Amino acid sequence: MSEDHEANDERPCLHCSIIELVNDFFAEYPVSAGGPDIVDTAEVITAIAKVVAELTSGQDTAIRQSMIEQLMREIMDYDSEFRSQDAMGTDRSHARH
Repeated sequence: MSEDHEANDERPCLHCSIIELVNDFFAEYPVSAGGPDIVDTAEVITAIAKVVAELTSGQDTAIRQSMIEQLMREIMDYDSEFRSQDAMGTDRSHARH
């Protein structure tokens, strides 16, 4: 096994880190109209959009457009995967990372 692969095995999953951050954020700052387990998905979507825009702002237009299209494809692919897992009663924690 290469050293690069071993180093990647030690890195935390970015997806899992983001989910944990979102859950911790809403636990500390709950949505006023909801309970402590409510996540404001509109606020999350806006935050993710800002992050993507900030990270890609230095790229040329064609590259940014390609990245946005890739993001949209990934969202649709994962949405389909999660819906299938929900329909089968499968635990989402086993979703591909």
